[in-house]
Amino acid sequence: MLSYPIILAHGIYPFHFLFPSFLCKDNTRKDGLHYFRGIRSALIDAGFNVYHCRVSWGGRLDQRADQLKDRILKVTDGFTRWPRVHIFAHSMGGLDARWMIYKYNLPHRIASVTTIGTPHHGSPEADRRLKRFGWLVRVSGALGLDISGAKDLTPGTCEKRNNILEAFENKNGVLYRTVAGAQAEQDIFFIARRSYRFIKQTEGENDGLVSVRSAMWKPKYFMGTIDADHLNQIGWWDGGRAMGTSNRRIFEKRIKEFYVDLARTLTE
Repeated sequence: MLSYPIILAHGIYPFHFLFPSFLCKDNTRKDGLHYFRGIRSALIDAGFNVYHCRVSWGGRLDQRADQLKDRILKVTDGFTRWPRVHIFAHSMGGLDARWMIYKYNLPHRIASVTTIGTPHHGSPEADRRLKRFGWLVRVSGALGLDISGAKDLTPGTCEKRNNILEAFENKNGVLYRTVAGAQAEQDIFFIARRSYRFIKQTEGENDGLVSVRSAMWKPKYFMGTIDADHLNQIGWWDGGRAMGTSNRRIFEKRIKEFYVDLARTLTE
């Protein structure tokens, strides 16, 4: 069993922020409406220490990395309660973790980073949406709602960041692991089917928002592909087929088992 806790790092624009706070508080046993739906409670039941870490809803990567570091410091009491942590990150949460480790030189504090559906090489969908709705980013910012984090998800921006991080990550001693999601179009959540088709044409198999190639990052880190779209990956059933089943209860059991297996296969 792991001696260090697991930190769950969410992606950009997390929908659970829109729910009444009493229905989806962080770090309570009632996580049925949380971004990581039922994941923390399943891991706790399996014997692991697990904590949610909430960062900016739509802000830039640098800000989110700062906040992730602050949340981890709070969870660990400044690393006095635990000297290190493991991170399970979904989507942009994986980029937050990577940048945080680099920015604050934290390899000695982060034992591992496991990413699920993280666009390490960016997503062409971010480029497409910014070209069409870049004006909305500016207007929202003027109104006090920061949604500019999408700028950190474009392939060009991610390539530049990867070049900066390359030498540091190759020798920092952190265990990196990656997982990708991929499904047929009819199984993708209907809202993401248009982006699925666009990414399929440009980068191949994907989860509706992130391609397998981008989520893989590097072959040496890759643990494999799961039958899950971007929403399924965090425990949410969206009416199709996922994790090899069309039955909601079986899906929920299997996605929880997937996270427990991720934890059990870690070593320290």
